[in-house]
Amino acid sequence: MPRRELKHPFQVENWLVELSKQLTQPARMILIGSGALLWHAFQRGIMEPLPENSMDVDPITDSDELARLCYDALIGSEFEQKHGWHVNLMPDLVLREFSHTWEDRVASKVYGLLTVVVPAAADLLVPKRKRNEPRDQAHATWAERLGLLS
Repeated sequence: MPRRELKHPFQVENWLVELSKQLTQPARMILIGSGALLWHAFQRGIMEPLPENSMDVDPITDSDELARLCYDALIGSEFEQKHGWHVNLMPDLVLREFSHTWEDRVASKVYGLLTVVVPAAADLLVPKRKRNEPRDQAHATWAERLGLLS
């Protein structure tokens, strides 16, 4: 059973810092899902946890090295045992769920050799609203209340 212990904005930031230290060549990642909402919160100095925990972060990359590091943190991995959540590497076709102009609104940050690109919170909520599960609704309400959509 996957653990659901991803809830604090600093958890995503710490993971990206740690991940970047393992890279030997430049890599780019697009981060989506709840982990991306937590990233936005951290960048704004918001430390309030998600109302309902997540179980994973959802990165997309075309870097073989970065993909290997992400596979090392899959469900059931040592990474999950240590951190209480896992990495769910996503195919880039999931980006089709977003508006065709999502790339006009991204935020990005460079961590050493790692460039992280994160769609705007409003774009991140599109697939969550489509699924409309209780956890997705709670995450959308959290993002709105904290001002991540402005």
